[in-house]
Amino acid sequence: MSFDLNVIHSDTLARIHDKGRPRSGKSQGELDLIEDGAVAIRGGRIVCVGPTSVVLKEAGSDVPTLDVKGCSVLPGLVESHCHPVFAGNRHWEYVRRLQGDSGRDIRRQGGGIWSTVVNTRAAKDAQLINNTIHAFNSILAGGTATLEAKSGYGLSTDQELRLLRILETASKKTDLDIVFTFLGAHIAPQDGPTPGEYTAMVRDEMLPRVMEQGIAQFHDITCEIGDFTADLAADLLKKSMQTGMPARVHADASSHSHGWRTAVEGGAVAADHLTYTPDSEIRDMGAAETIAVLLPIAEQFYLDNQKANGRLFVETDVPVAIATDYCSSFQATSLVLTIALACSWFGFTPAEAIVGATLNAAYVLGRGNDRGSLDIGKRGDLTILNCSHPNEIGTRIGSPLVHHVISCGRIIL
Repeated sequence: MSFDLNVIHSDTLARIHDKGRPRSGKSQGELDLIEDGAVAIRGGRIVCVGPTSVVLKEAGSDVPTLDVKGCSVLPGLVESHCHPVFAGNRHWEYVRRLQGDSGRDIRRQGGGIWSTVVNTRAAKDAQLINNTIHAFNSILAGGTATLEAKSGYGLSTDQELRLLRILETASKKTDLDIVFTFLGAHIAPQDGPTPGEYTAMVRDEMLPRVMEQGIAQFHDITCEIGDFTADLAADLLKKSMQTGMPARVHADASSHSHGWRTAVEGGAVAADHLTYTPDSEIRDMGAAETIAVLLPIAEQFYLDNQKANGRLFVETDVPVAIATDYCSSFQATSLVLTIALACSWFGFTPAEAIVGATLNAAYVLGRGNDRGSLDIGKRGDLTILNCSHPNEIGTRIGSPLVHHVISCGRIIL
């Protein structure tokens, strides 16, 4: 549904003007701020942006009006990396990590992604739908307007198709706008096929069935030592390009697996994690069009020995997005908090992180022409924060900053 709304008198409005591509380099840190800003939305679309006096004069005041004096207005936040459909709880793994156990130790103790696959396969549809709706509601409360939702805890053709159906069903019970992703090659299954055999199954059986089903809009592929090598991931990327389904890559999350190079050379829209991508590989690939999706909470949760070199990606003119990585390991629901932690963890300015969770994240999801900035003609999606300036996201950690979330001119939070 589309609505008419005026949002007026924001202390600071971050327009983040869209120039037709994701922002990178110096422009990653430009918010195009307007003081005493306003947005006019008609039929769910932005028709006027600027100082309040100008917007009211040009767009009129005979519609519902929201006065947000004392607040900052951002484009509706876009969560671009999320695994919301699963069963089971792995909170004990975090305690083991803090006590010094490695990921391999935890898997030997019955944990890890495969344990989630087992629990998810055994769960009834109704339970998974309820779990997913709960996740959607929590993520909305964290300030998000558009959400990417992955499958990936099924790891068989029937189960992956099932999880995509469940995501679609749950999406009808939320005000979030959902973008669906097929993640068949999440990890190498532990119930029979080798990584090579399973890759062939994803390529020749799963992907065609997923495309026939018509729910998924992206194909995500893991490139990690121990799961899918660079050659196997490149094979799946090539198949995606041939079939016309845009692809992403889970890359270099736990080791240097040449995931960034594989993603860039294979034409992936984005590569996510990049914790162990070496500086030399970032420099060799240069100013890539592939978007680097960085996950500061994931790196802190997994107690990694190093962090993604976010600063170098920006300096190399690579567009950077920021995401929570909500998943079965940890349920990070606040994209606003994630923006703050991206500043302290990667050394980003609040502006750089905000662009990473708005315009650049929208381009990750193929929605850059439609949202992620406050430009005329785009969806009337806004995230309104209880702070006078967007910089305060980085200094008011723990404060209840989310005031409203607006989708197509409708207040949904």
